Amino acid sequence: MLKKISLYSLGFIVVVIVTVTVVFALGHRYIMPVLIPLNDLPTPTGQYAVGTQIFEWTDESRQEWFTETVGDKRRIVVQAWYPTQASTATPLPYLAKPDQWLPALSLTLGLPQFLFSHLKDIDTHSILDAPLHPQIKRTPLVVFSHGLRGMRFQNTAQFEALASRGYIVLSADHTYDASLTLFNDGTSAHFRSGYEGELTAEEFWALRNPQLKTRVADIKFMIDTVTEKVLSNEPLWAAADLDHIGMFGHSYGGATSIVAASQDPRIDATIVLDGWIIPVPPRTIDQGVSTPLLYIGQASWDDPVNYQKLERLLNNSPQQKSILMPGTKHFDFSDTPLFSPLMQITGLAGTIPANELATDLEGKIVSFFNLHLNGQ
Repeated sequence: MLKKISLYSLGFIVVVIVTVTVVFALGHRYIMPVLIPLNDLPTPTGQYAVGTQIFEWTDESRQEWFTETVGDKRRIVVQAWYPTQASTATPLPYLAKPDQWLPALSLTLGLPQFLFSHLKDIDTHSILDAPLHPQIKRTPLVVFSHGLRGMRFQNTAQFEALASRGYIVLSADHTYDASLTLFNDGTSAHFRSGYEGELTAEEFWALRNPQLKTRVADIKFMIDTVTEKVLSNEPLWAAADLDHIGMFGHSYGGATSIVAASQDPRIDATIVLDGWIIPVPPRTIDQGVSTPLLYIGQASWDDPVNYQKLERLLNNSPQQKSILMPGTKHFDFSDTPLFSPLMQITGLAGTIPANELATDLEGKIVSFFNLHLNGQ
């Protein structure tokens, strides 16, 4: 996600003051779910149930850019969503390991943890470690990239929508760009991609260029790893159709998607969700993206340079379409507005009702990938 969530509007401050007063009077464990109700994600509407698996992959060919530890190889936590058979198994919670995630989110949001601790009660519709549906023999792979302070699962509703229609979706925590990355050995990596104060142009590119290269290398490594697993005929991956690969991302993940699509000929179609275009290198802007590109975003950005660069990129891309949606805000293009009506009250989400917006975005995303990856 692009920057620290701006929850400091006057309206939200008033809500927090009133909430804190009532909470301390009545006890936050019981009152918070009433004051700030949270919703489960919408039920996927495709023909399949959804399975999910979580992996840790190490790229032995890359030193970790974010650390100075000798021999520290790039590690990422990767999650896949895919079609499976209907089951009575309990679905995976939205926040697996909430005791570790909630403090990280509290730090990211700059808010007391008790205000959103019941986020741990939100469920997905994905069954952990379920087998791939036996009818799925060959299906497109779609790779997702989150933004700064984002999470690999921040667009789960869209992942489940695609998986329920037969796609395999892959998303990773971009280590040190994500709010938190939890590794199998019990270690963790927290967000390190911020900076203090204003940056000169030289400082901006000195920071963002190698960072963006690291993110794009993550995408290439993910596709490389799946390719190896397909060739090894591993369960789940054997069904991935590597001749039809889609890419999409939110915010900085949108920039990552653009650069990855411009450099990796294996990527056949790309969606950018309210992308942060400013860090996309000028050379990429001037070259454009040759494969189909769809941009979906809010009507305008505070920094007009973002859409000025987008316009140049689109003009240089032969197969492109842009959809700007009045009434939306940056986090509307993730799961955020689906959690609670409070997201609109605080200004974190726009004015379009959450489920209506989610259905609209799902339709646009599924239709685009169906057309360019499935020929439908």
